[in-house]
Amino acid sequence: MPCFQCLRTGFLLRFCAAGFLWHHNPGQGEGEFRKLTQTQIRAQLAGKEVTDGVHWAEQYMRDGTFKAFHMGKATTGRWYARDGELCLEGATRERECKEVWLSGARVEFRVPGSGLPPFEGILKTLEPRS
Repeated sequence: MPCFQCLRTGFLLRFCAAGFLWHHNPGQGEGEFRKLTQTQIRAQLAGKEVTDGVHWAEQYMRDGTFKAFHMGKATTGRWYARDGELCLEGATRERECKEVWLSGARVEFRVPGSGLPPFEGILKTLEPRS
């Protein structure tokens, strides 16, 4: 018959293992991306920026304009949400629309049917850029 200490240790190990698996399951909580609706895209992006922290940043102003900084090159244009997608239009680019998926502050831009992998970034408050 196992001793009480052994039973308690076994229970603690199973309890800790279950907690670890629940916490690290990508289908739970912050690890799960959810597709934003048109209204959610406006609410989440207006007055914020999405960036990889090094190579690029896209700033979405509350007035519907955007500023993009890619590898040191700045562009501007207009942004809006339509049919559940974020659309960007600029003087030097055609309209580009993509789905927005969010998990906490992590953002994925997805282009359905393109075969391209998601474009990933972090949602944060606007930073001064030039």
